[in-house]
Amino acid sequence: MLHTTPAWFFFGDSLTQGVNDAVMPGGWVSRLAVLAHEAGLSPIPRATFYNLGARRHSTADLATRWRSELECRLIPGMVPRLVFCTGVVDMAAPGGGQPAQPQLAAALLDQLLAEAASVAPTLVISPPPVSDAAANARIGQLGKLQQQICAGRSVAFAQVYKILADTADYMDDLSDGLHPGAQGCTRMAQTLLAQECVRAFMCAAQ
Repeated sequence: MLHTTPAWFFFGDSLTQGVNDAVMPGGWVSRLAVLAHEAGLSPIPRATFYNLGARRHSTADLATRWRSELECRLIPGMVPRLVFCTGVVDMAAPGGGQPAQPQLAAALLDQLLAEAASVAPTLVISPPPVSDAAANARIGQLGKLQQQICAGRSVAFAQVYKILADTADYMDDLSDGLHPGAQGCTRMAQTLLAQECVRAFMCAAQ
């Protein structure tokens, strides 16, 4: 008898990677996995979680790598689910240069989802806020566009920007203006699992 292995693949940038979380490597992704396990949604084992965040990766970068990174990790009996949290690199340009236009980043996500949503159940998480007001204006606009795209494609969408922008635990923990530490990552994980669409997505029984 072949046992199934539910697996969640989280694609994103350095915020997904959790670079500033010195308490739990993997940042909010690891914390979300633990919370989902504790809630009985995705018991470990057999639930498997892959953090595929990479520093300074934009939406275009994710579009070029997600399929190959997924396929090289699939094993017989694995039931994959895809999570994308993208946009901060596009809108804040942490590597220098000009930030992308929200419409361009949204169009790239739309193209990505056209393929991803046909491969496995997919969840999109809005880009979280940063310290810079101008970047936040672009991030907020991109989040709205992402939500519209997901609605049109019947893809689950979790809005965290608005909530976290008004949450001191998160905003006060952005020591470098971009990345949350342990406190902020905890708050993001809690904010996500409080949303019904995320709880449903994290349920291994579905």
